[in-house]
Amino acid sequence: MPQDSEAIVRRWLWAFENSEETFVELTHPEIEWAPFEDNHTVFHGLASALRIRSGWLDPWAEHGVEVEELLGNGQHVVAALHVSARGEGSGIAVDVHLYGHFMVRDGQVVYLFEHQDRDDAVKAAGLTN
Repeated sequence: MPQDSEAIVRRWLWAFENSEETFVELTHPEIEWAPFEDNHTVFHGLASALRIRSGWLDPWAEHGVEVEELLGNGQHVVAALHVSARGEGSGIAVDVHLYGHFMVRDGQVVYLFEHQDRDDAVKAAGLTN
């Protein structure tokens, strides 16, 4: 039985922090991911997604990604995220809100564009009236 796109995104976000195996299962081999911290450079493929994941998780002693809201319409999902972390060596704290525009295909995340503005993410996903 196929899962809805919102449930897949929620599970993918959990796996981002907690399980590389599940992260790989839920990441489409042809994923396109545009992280805000890389000026929205689009990275392609599972190997790139794993590098982004490791590059984000490795420097932090503590980290958390809280899903505050999910909006979906078919394959398009917007996730409002509260991201917090504390640096391993520096102790520097990060506390930001991000809005991911996800696309799901074949039960996997195939696209993620990280927005810093909720309205931009909702509009990009075609979820506005």
